[in-house]
Amino acid sequence: DLKVNFQKLQIALATACMNPYDLCKEISIQYQTYRRIATGSNCKPATVGKIAKALNVPVTDLIENE
Repeated sequence: DLKVNFQKLQIALATACMNPYDLCKEISIQYQTYRRIATGSNCKPATVGKIAKALNVPVTDLIENE
């Protein structure tokens, strides 16, 4: 599983002129799921892929570098 970097996620949202609610609606996830991902919980690669696709950024731009 992958961890999303909150700061990178915020930057990608701002660049895409989206807020978290827009993102959740676009990729069909609940806001609680978004919050869990944004606060550093692991999430499935497919979910990170959906987020990256919706924000038009590479997955590597969103995940924590180990």
